[in-house]
Amino acid sequence: MGTDRLLNLLCWTPLAKPIRALRQHRINRIAKENYDKRKIDSIIESIVVNYGDLLS
Repeated sequence: MGTDRLLNLLCWTPLAKPIRALRQHRINRIAKENYDKRKIDSIIESIVVNYGDLLS
């Protein structure tokens, strides 16, 4: 039985609130990582555009 399936089953128990918090924490972490990746990509792209001649 996978972890997600076990968590889905436990959502129907009194443990629902901690499981919801765990899932929300995971979602927020992934969202922040994705935001950071997009921001870093944007910065690198602007560096390449502005200083590409110095990088080669």
